[in-house]
Amino acid sequence: MNPKLLLTCAAAVGLAGCTTPPTAYVTHQFATIEPQQIVAAQQPLRLQVVTRRYRGEQLYDDASPWVYTGAVAALKKTRVIQPSPQGEDGKVLVVVKELDPSAGDTARGAARGALGGLTLGAVGFTSTGEFDVSMQITTNGKVVAPPPVRVDVSIRFGSASAPPGLATYRDATDALKQALSDAILWTVWDLQKQGLMPVQ
Repeated sequence: MNPKLLLTCAAAVGLAGCTTPPTAYVTHQFATIEPQQIVAAQQPLRLQVVTRRYRGEQLYDDASPWVYTGAVAALKKTRVIQPSPQGEDGKVLVVVKELDPSAGDTARGAARGALGGLTLGAVGFTSTGEFDVSMQITTNGKVVAPPPVRVDVSIRFGSASAPPGLATYRDATDALKQALSDAILWTVWDLQKQGLMPVQ
């Protein structure tokens, strides 16, 4: 799901007179963890943050600054890891992998169909992208690499409704950052619960 593509679709449908603006939202199968549920470390690990984004099997390192900024912001919230350019205690690798890169194309095709003469106020469609988020922490020669967690980011157009009770976002990138934050907080909380954080 390319954020630029989603924003382009949103703008196209909006300009055509859609009665409701497009919104993005986040869903996942794991519990949402608040930062205060994570036990703060007296001396947080000072880790260099490295991020990678994959679209299918293709690497998009330099095309996704939202992955880096989103990861840094989420890691700061944990109060267990302190992002540090010097990486005095090691590094943390955060990987975001989009599992079905064609999801954005679905939105584009649906938008084109709507613009082809359908009554936009009655048209509703949702495009959903699935993402795996994983972390690998390396410190003192030890590596902790829990399994990736799955997050879904959806954008809905026209009369399609977001599920009740979910926060919605006008910007797809904001939704993606929220999904990334949810995944990182849950992963750190789960590592702590298993006694794997801080890394010994």
